[in-house]
Amino acid sequence: MRLATIVFLGAACLASLAVAQTPSEPVSPAAAAPPSSTNPPTVAPDAPPAPPTDPAAIELLDTLQSVCIPAVNHGDLAKLAKAAGFRKAGDNFLVKRPGFQFTVLAPGSNPTTCQVELLHPVDQAEPAKPLVVALHNWAAIAHGFALDRNDKHTEDGQEFITRSWVLNKDGVHQALVLTTIRKANDTPSDRNGDTSEMFYTAVKYAS
Repeated sequence: MRLATIVFLGAACLASLAVAQTPSEPVSPAAAAPPSSTNPPTVAPDAPPAPPTDPAAIELLDTLQSVCIPAVNHGDLAKLAKAAGFRKAGDNFLVKRPGFQFTVLAPGSNPTTCQVELLHPVDQAEPAKPLVVALHNWAAIAHGFALDRNDKHTEDGQEFITRSWVLNKDGVHQALVLTTIRKANDTPSDRNGDTSEMFYTAVKYAS
C-alpha cells in the first residue's frame, strides 16, 4: 500500500498525518489496446489504362485484335481484313484513313506471323509515340506481356527504333514488335509521314 503525507499548516502547530490511498486497478495490455480487425484492408485494383484517343492508335489496336491475332490462330486473313475495313491490294490488304494508312501483308510461308506496314503522322521528338503507348498499354498492362526491347540503332543508312513485348503462357510464345524506320539523320523515310512496321507472332512450344 502506498502512503501519502499530507502537511497541514496551522497558526499554532505543525502536524503530520499519514493517509492511506487505495491502489488503482491494473490495466491489462489487451484491454488497453483497441480491438484489431482480423481482415486486412481491401486494396482496390489498379484502374485499367484509358483507351487511346489518337485515330491511328485506335486503328492499330483494332487491326491487332481483329485481324492479326485471329489470323495467326488459323483464321481466314482475307475475311478478317475485309471485316475490319481493309480492301484487297495485290496480295495484301490496305486501309486508308485521314492522315494514315495501314497495309496487312500476305503471310506467305510464315502463317504464325502477322506483319502490318504503317504510314502515320510524324512525331519528331518521340517517333510513333501514340502507337507505342497504345501497344504498351495493351501488351504490358492489360495482357501481362514483358517489355523485351526498347532501343535504336543505325544500319545501311537507316535508323531503326524498336520496341517489343513477349509473353510465354499456356504453351504459346507471343511476341509483339513495333519498329519505326527513319533516315540515318533521324528524319522520316517518307515525305508523307513516318513509317513503321508492326509484327505479331504466336508460336506453340513444348511446355
